[in-house]
Amino acid sequence: MKPGNVRWGHPPWWRAWVLCLLMLPLGAVAEYGRVPPSSIDPALLLIDEEEYLGTALEPDLPLVDSSGREFRLGELFDKPLILIFSYFRCDGSCPTLNRAMAKTVLAAKRFRPGADYRVLTLSFDRNDDAASARHFVQKLELPAVAPEGWRYAVFRNGDDIERFTGSLGYRFFWSKRDRTFLHPNVFIFVSTEGRAARFLHGFGITPRDIELAVIEADWKKIGGSMPRVIDLLTGVCFSYNYAEGRYTLNYPIFIAAASLLGGVALVIYAFTVYRKKKSRRWVHV
Repeated sequence: MKPGNVRWGHPPWWRAWVLCLLMLPLGAVAEYGRVPPSSIDPALLLIDEEEYLGTALEPDLPLVDSSGREFRLGELFDKPLILIFSYFRCDGSCPTLNRAMAKTVLAAKRFRPGADYRVLTLSFDRNDDAASARHFVQKLELPAVAPEGWRYAVFRNGDDIERFTGSLGYRFFWSKRDRTFLHPNVFIFVSTEGRAARFLHGFGITPRDIELAVIEADWKKIGGSMPRVIDLLTGVCFSYNYAEGRYTLNYPIFIAAASLLGGVALVIYAFTVYRKKKSRRWVHV
C-alpha cells in the first residue's frame, strides 16, 4: 500500500494497545478519587433521645481513671454529670470534641466543674487503659480544669462496654477501611439521681446550653432550694428544641404569662371603674 493511501479508520493493533495504556492512569485516578460507599447506615449512629431520656445509669459500674484508681460510676452522682464517650487512641473527632467541651465549660461562668457538676470522659475501646487515658490528656493540652471536676476513665471490665453504651442508645462501629471508630459526638447530661437528663449533639453547644442542661440535671435540688430560684426561673423560661437541637426561649410560657397579666389588668381596671362610679352615686345622694 502506498503511503498516501493509509486508512486511519482502522489503526493497526499496536495503536489500540497504546490507547489502552494511556487510559489506565485516568481510570486509576478516577477510582482513587471516588469515595467508596459506606457499609454503615449513618442513621444507626443517631440516638433516639425521647426513648432514652430518663434511663437509669448503673451506679455500681466499675471504672478505672487515668491515675489507675478504681472507682464506681455512682460516686459521681453527688452532682450533675456530663458524660462524654470517646476512645483515647483517636486522632480525629474525640480530641476535638473534648477540647471544644473544655473551652465551653470554662466560658460558662454560672456553674463551675467540680463545684457544681462533674465531667467524665469514658472510653468505649477495649484496648484503652489508664496509660492511654493519661497520654490522651497530655496530648489534648486542655485549659486548666480542676482534677475533681473532670476525670478520664476506662471500663474495668471490657464486657461491660456494649451493654452500658447500648443502654443509653449509643452505638459505635469499627471501620476497617479507615482504621477508626464511627460513633456519635454527644454530651450526655446525667442527673443527681443517676438518670440521663439531656443529650446535646455536636460541637456547636454554647455555655448557655451547658448551664441550662445542668439546671435540668439538678432540677430536684433546684426545686427545693430558695437561693437558687433564679435557676428555677431560667429552667422554665427555656426549653429544649428537638428539631433545632438546642435550647430556645419557651415562647408559650411568655404568651400565657402575658395573657394572664392582661386579664388581671383588665379585671383591676374594671373593678376600679366600678368603684369610682359607685362612689359618685353615693356623693349625689
